[in-house]
Amino acid sequence: MSARAVIIPTANVKSRILIVDDEPGNIKILSSLLAGDYALSVATSGAQALQIAQVQLPDIVLLDMVMPGMDGIEVCEALKADEQTRAIPVIFVTSMGDISNEERGLDAGAVDYISKPISPPIVKARVRIHLQNYLSRRFLEKLLSDKDATLDDCKKEAESLLVFV
Repeated sequence: MSARAVIIPTANVKSRILIVDDEPGNIKILSSLLAGDYALSVATSGAQALQIAQVQLPDIVLLDMVMPGMDGIEVCEALKADEQTRAIPVIFVTSMGDISNEERGLDAGAVDYISKPISPPIVKARVRIHLQNYLSRRFLEKLLSDKDATLDDCKKEAESLLVFV
């Protein structure tokens, strides 16, 4: 575990999603679907996505597989190779719907794979599930590392996490 502070969002702080796609139309679709519930950042290239991820440390990344220059697999591998971004869940959202590409994406470190055209309820559900898992894991890591935390403090954080997502 790194020495940097772990921040758990509370009920009044939105989780941050980084949407990465080189097609503005795809970004618009995902943004309109998720904007009400989450704080969004967007990137239109792999290099830009890595820069944003380093600065903002999003809670989840929605990543297209096919992009010019650095493709989604390379972006995912770079995120997983970096100590700061390693634990951030990555969900591929891509038109590459065949099993071999899905396997490649999961092997690169993604937690899920959604084929385009997307189903809005499925995207929302999978984002919510993986976000809940990620935030729960961060909460447990913080709990284990914070020796001065009181039981009441832990209970309050756990309750805010339960209503958060």
